[in-house]
Amino acid sequence: MSFATKIYQAFKDEPQKAEVLVEFVEFVEKFHEKLSHVSTKDDVELAKKEIELQIKQLESNTNIKLKEIEGKIDITKKELDAKIIELQAKIEHNRKELDAKIDFASKELDNKIDYTRKELETKIENSKKELEAKIDFARKELDAKIDFASKELDNKIDYTRKELETKIENSKKELEAKIDFTRKELDGKIEITKKELELKIEKTRVSLFRWSFLFWITQMATLFGILYKLLSQ
Repeated sequence: MSFATKIYQAFKDEPQKAEVLVEFVEFVEKFHEKLSHVSTKDDVELAKKEIELQIKQLESNTNIKLKEIEGKIDITKKELDAKIIELQAKIEHNRKELDAKIDFASKELDNKIDYTRKELETKIENSKKELEAKIDFARKELDAKIDFASKELDNKIDYTRKELETKIENSKKELEAKIDFTRKELDGKIEITKKELELKIEKTRVSLFRWSFLFWITQMATLFGILYKLLSQ
């Protein structure tokens, strides 16, 4: 790979500079080839002057091209600044249009939300009234059922109460009859027991009287025996 090719590849991002450097390097390479064939001092001086002249010409051309490049860069910068200003203006315009669209969409959305809210409130109010009507109807129906059930329950309670009073009355009479029978039976048993007890008491009294008589006789006999012994002494 030649030196000029290397320089071109190194400065390929700046093609104008690369072109100038490549021309200079090609010139130097050509001069070097010529110099390799020169044998006299005059030829060397002549070649040297020619090289210096070529270098000055090359520097002049380089300066001109650099100025052209700088001019083009300045023009490009101004064009770029103008495009940037134009782009900023377009961005600002688009921003204003977008803000206007957003504001319009926001207002439209607010209107839709307000309409939907009013429509929903109307539906809720209608549903509320319908529900209240259903509740009132159900309440009246329930009140009627409760009243009917209450009357039916009162009738059942009254019937049960009367039936219970009848059973109580019958049971009371049966109980009174059983109590009267038991009382009479108990009075008979008490009378029998009383007579038996009086008989036992009479027997016990007679037995006690006999034992008392025997006791006194025994005591008298003992007393007489003692007196007899005392008197006989």
